[in-house]
Amino acid sequence: MEWLNKKYKQLALFDKILILLAVFVIVFFGYIFSRKSEYLEVVIKVNEENTRYELWRQETGTMTWFTELFYEGMSETDGLGRVMAEVLEMRSYDTEPGRKALYLTTRINAVYSKSSGQYTFKGRPLLIGSTIKLNLDNLLVEGLITQVAGVDDPRLMETIIVEAQVRDETPVFPETSGTKVYVADALDIGEEIKDSQGNIILKILDKKVENAKRLVTTSDGRVIVQSNPLRKDVYLTLEITAYKIGGRYYIFDDIPILIGEIIPINTPTISVWPEITSIGI
Repeated sequence: MEWLNKKYKQLALFDKILILLAVFVIVFFGYIFSRKSEYLEVVIKVNEENTRYELWRQETGTMTWFTELFYEGMSETDGLGRVMAEVLEMRSYDTEPGRKALYLTTRINAVYSKSSGQYTFKGRPLLIGSTIKLNLDNLLVEGLITQVAGVDDPRLMETIIVEAQVRDETPVFPETSGTKVYVADALDIGEEIKDSQGNIILKILDKKVENAKRLVTTSDGRVIVQSNPLRKDVYLTLEITAYKIGGRYYIFDDIPILIGEIIPINTPTISVWPEITSIGI
């Protein structure tokens, strides 16, 4: 060691710089070659920014016209023509009229680092809950990674039966929870809500329609219940394909199925949010 130190001190400044430069190059290439490229499949929820829960009434989802621009096989390439990302599969469903939730199963050309044991893409880690940005055939795509290949998904898919009531309270009819007659007529027994892959998410098994009940106060102060033929109470029996997470059920990935909560039903002709009144397994 002393011999090396003595030899190093005897070298000219230019030689020392060359040696340091050579050491730097060796370390740099050693680091580069310790990282290797691998293809990794991830699922991306388009236009989702974080994992915080937000009410679906707050215009969630992606504009329908934008979701129609996607197709299987669209890709992003680098300057050398190598495929960096490719869409393998798409899944979408209506969140409200004019908006959809869109999921892309994408094959990513990721870099794996042995030192950290993580995959990265464009310098950012590929982790569930992290965001990603892609340029897919002239489309700028930003979204949230919801699944990564090799990571266990704790969700279980089950079919449950739910009773729900369509409620449409307005200041015009403050004493009743009924809805309009044409809304009741637009909901058909056997109606199915499917995702883009044809999977049935919700099905109307039965429908019961009654004249809405209305509280009326008489002149002598008595409160009586009367029937209102202009409004209808609509009771639905629904079959829901739901995710079970931690003992609770969810529809459309993250809407809780709980008594007193509302869930969306979006058909080609109507959009309603019935309130759950009972849950059967």
